[in-house]
Amino acid sequence: MRTRIWLTSAAIGTVVLTGATAAATAQAAPAHSETATSSSTALGWIYVGTYISRSSCQADGENSAQEWKCVKAPSGKWHLYVWS
Repeated sequence: MRTRIWLTSAAIGTVVLTGATAAATAQAAPAHSETATSSSTALGWIYVGTYISRSSCQADGENSAQEWKCVKAPSGKWHLYVWS
């Protein structure tokens, strides 16, 4: 009985470790970006969020530590982008 429990524990441990390694590898892969460059850091505009009013979009843009812009959408809402 002890041997069976030990073997079951070892098998479960192996599955857990293999799954964690596969998940970590998948998360480590960089996302494809249209602005990707050959360097390790991609530069470009990153979408932050959508705002009902221009003033709320600008307020969040001013609070960011990066260059920012608010773009009006066809729906009348505002999209905030920051430069990375």
